[in-house]
Amino acid sequence: MQQIGHQILSKWYQTNYNYRALFQYEVKEEGYIMGQLIERNEDILNVVIHTIRFTYRQGFQAYQCQDSALTTDSGWGCVIRVGQMMMAELLKRHLKCFYNVDLFSIPRLLQEVLQLFKDDDEMESQKGFVRPSKYGFSIQKIMRVAYKEWGKKPGEWYSPNQIVQAIYKILSENNITYCCGLGFVPFYESQIDLRAIFQEMCMIENCCCQQRTFSIEQFLRALEKLEIGKEEVVQVMHGNDSISDVCYDDQSEQNKKEIGNLIKKYICQKCFIPVRAVTVCLLSRIGCDQPNPDYIQAIRQFMKKKYFAGMLGGRPKEANFIVGFVDNKFVVLDPHLVQEAKMNPEEYIKSCFPGEALFMSDKEIDCSLGLVFYLNNVDDLIELIYDIQAHQQINFFSFAHLQHWKYSETKKEEQLQNIREMKEFLSEFSVQQQQQQILNLEISTYQEAHSNEIEYFDQQPILKEIDSSYEEI
Repeated sequence: MQQIGHQILSKWYQTNYNYRALFQYEVKEEGYIMGQLIERNEDILNVVIHTIRFTYRQGFQAYQCQDSALTTDSGWGCVIRVGQMMMAELLKRHLKCFYNVDLFSIPRLLQEVLQLFKDDDEMESQKGFVRPSKYGFSIQKIMRVAYKEWGKKPGEWYSPNQIVQAIYKILSENNITYCCGLGFVPFYESQIDLRAIFQEMCMIENCCCQQRTFSIEQFLRALEKLEIGKEEVVQVMHGNDSISDVCYDDQSEQNKKEIGNLIKKYICQKCFIPVRAVTVCLLSRIGCDQPNPDYIQAIRQFMKKKYFAGMLGGRPKEANFIVGFVDNKFVVLDPHLVQEAKMNPEEYIKSCFPGEALFMSDKEIDCSLGLVFYLNNVDDLIELIYDIQAHQQINFFSFAHLQHWKYSETKKEEQLQNIREMKEFLSEFSVQQQQQQILNLEISTYQEAHSNEIEYFDQQPILKEIDSSYEEI
């Protein structure tokens, strides 16, 4: 009877999805998808069809560890699929190897990455953690973590908080090859701990030289004194055309330089050297029963940024992965499409890319959501600090020292060893050019970034030492 009910539900989802796909949207004013400007209707589909999408599946093996007979996640797994989409987008940026995909000639590296999310038909997730599962982010692996942490059983709905925590635990406790060099920091209740971000980006907990400082508290006090131009930002958000864009851009660049100077002053340049990218997931509420219009406008501003990597959201009890906006509509990837779990590799790859763009009114959005930011380096972090500070007037996000946060204690030596193993693994695919960029850890990249407009680290001797360590690898 349960299986029959899921089959009926699957048919309904299929019909509803196809109906929504009929309604496309015409760009009237502006749009941004994953930080890319949308000016024409064809731009929408061009970006969306190259974005990875995971949907409901049916026909995989029943879950065994929780004594369930379910062979589909239809009706209850949408939040899990959205979490998978978030992680796939992060790997897409981190590996920098498949932004534009030719579905008739799939890169082998992409095939390997998408295997991480494939439904675990071999039930490797039941074999413990003796060796890493090739299905590192399969729905079964996520379910196993959720059952252990919260007693979640198949068929029970997840919250955005729970899927983020499950992803975080998988990243923390498993050596997943392609995730090497990528930190993940979840924050709650719209509060951001800059200390945690710096610790994870630099892979060090405290200053070691004892002659320098690492004072986030002093940094934040000095940041409050900067004239960020909050009033002008709020007016621009609400369409005040009387403010000169040129003046606004000049002032914002000056503010970012000042933020960089504060980092140089209050954060130890010798000990805290960025060596990996960090993902920040900001879980928050944007209203009680209805979304706050000011918060919606603020979200749109974050969606314009290059560090924006998607948003966990959707309608109440109907999760979607929100990738951008066009005018007053959000552009979404919808997991509520039931596909077969058992496909050959080529069919599976193609099934992970949408052929259409779906839209959702900003008035329909659920008040509980999670913004995802991929911070490639300190320049991106400075951009985020500026944007958050600029939106302080509407109290969207705030900086705080979170007592419950615990540094992940990732060791640099272990990371370097993982990098070496990953490069050896990638050599099989003959991707030498991609291999040089694969982890965003090439020292010349950081030297170039730090020598540009925001010159806040004077650390050439340190860089040479680190450069030599990479050469040894």
